[in-house]
Amino acid sequence: MKKSFTQALFVFLVLFTTAINAQQPNIEVREKAAIVAGEVTPAGSNLCHTFNGAPQVSISTEGNILLFQGANQGDHIYNEGYALCNTGSPVRYSTNIFGDTGFGPASCSCAGNTCTVTRNTSDGRMRLTQELTKPAGLDRSFNIKMTVKNLTGAGINNVVLRRLATVDINSAISEWHESTRDSSSGWGTKADGIPYAVRLRHITRSPASITYEAKTPVFADLTCNPADQTVNGPQFGDFDSTVQYGLGTLGPSATKTVTVQYLRD
Repeated sequence: MKKSFTQALFVFLVLFTTAINAQQPNIEVREKAAIVAGEVTPAGSNLCHTFNGAPQVSISTEGNILLFQGANQGDHIYNEGYALCNTGSPVRYSTNIFGDTGFGPASCSCAGNTCTVTRNTSDGRMRLTQELTKPAGLDRSFNIKMTVKNLTGAGINNVVLRRLATVDINSAISEWHESTRDSSSGWGTKADGIPYAVRLRHITRSPASITYEAKTPVFADLTCNPADQTVNGPQFGDFDSTVQYGLGTLGPSATKTVTVQYLRD
């Protein structure tokens, strides 16, 4: 009797666990559908500004892209933001879907086709300034210049800055993904009915000693050094895109600057 009960309990737990695991992909599907439908308000979605042109881009007060959408199309970016790390501190990140941690309040001001977002880290050691620009006369692109400043009188070691996004073209969850050294792309095909591609790419760095690498991490990887899932070639699925910068040691009161671009074909 005791053995039968134990076996039955084991079977139940196996079936229950299998059912729960089978539902996991649908959690993300439902969440994305609810956000697209306006039934859920994403975290960190305080609207700062909406840029006109193609694509239409909206940003939050924290400098996250809330909308990247062409005329008569769905949204092309589901989650977007940045991460800032250094030796001895936990990862700091800010995204429109998963909120943020490790940063203080943000200020957002706009003039012409550029918005400037400034915020300090919660420990007061660094400042991140973002200049988000919709290039005049250049459709289908959006530039983000990021400057990290050391606010202390001592060096800060192993500083890493990432720009990151989950590309969901026309709100589709799975696309083809691949990264080169300079860029990470998500795209569809004629067969799957997703006719566009979106690329996150490196543009500039100052000083030139800054190292960088574009990668295709797993979905929602907010760590400092994620693994590239496309080192052996393109992958189909729900992946992120990122450009990771190794700023190295940031000297007292020093600044280092990089620029990335989102580009839709």
